[in-house]
Amino acid sequence: MPWHLVDGVQLPDQVAGHVALEFCNTRAGWCSPLPKEYLVSDRALVLWAADTGLRPIEDAALAQPTNGADRSGPAVGADRSGPPVDRALALREAVYRCALGTDDPALWRLLGEAAARAREHAVLLPGGPGQPATWQVLAERGGRTPEAAADQVLHAVALAAEALLTSPLALTVAACPGVGCGWLFTDPRHRRRWCTMAVCGNRAKARRHAERLRE
Repeated sequence: MPWHLVDGVQLPDQVAGHVALEFCNTRAGWCSPLPKEYLVSDRALVLWAADTGLRPIEDAALAQPTNGADRSGPAVGADRSGPPVDRALALREAVYRCALGTDDPALWRLLGEAAARAREHAVLLPGGPGQPATWQVLAERGGRTPEAAADQVLHAVALAAEALLTSPLALTVAACPGVGCGWLFTDPRHRRRWCTMAVCGNRAKARRHAERLRE
């Protein structure tokens, strides 16, 4: 899937049309036994948020490399224990499934509770001319630390997901059918099939061409 480097970390290109869906797209190959994982560390999470504009670019300065290796793996749960990236994986799973219309009450409860916690760390601010009001996540009272920055990313994601799923835009979410993809995007006109024609669309065309040649 299309990606780029930010401070030496692989991050996915933005194709979704909404930041909550871009968060879901930090994993590629949702139905694949070998998915591509971009959220391999707390640092990657913070850099992703700065790259998408979800959080101030100043947060990226806190995400310095550590001696520990980046890691990937299953989420350990949605509570507030464990590293932020582990909680991010659980939150991402809920956002992805809810955006596609799951009726699993546990996932909706997880996402709702995350949004409720996020509002405890945010203020509601008026938008600019012609823009709606928005929630802004505040810096933690304990100071600006890498873990605090990562926690603020999760709060911002939860609020963004809540805003998406409670708006008419939620009815336009689609998943790319590309092999090894599953990325989400908004499709208000119901004319879009691929996350990006340059990658998944062209791959599908190439497969169809190869099949015609074999026939």
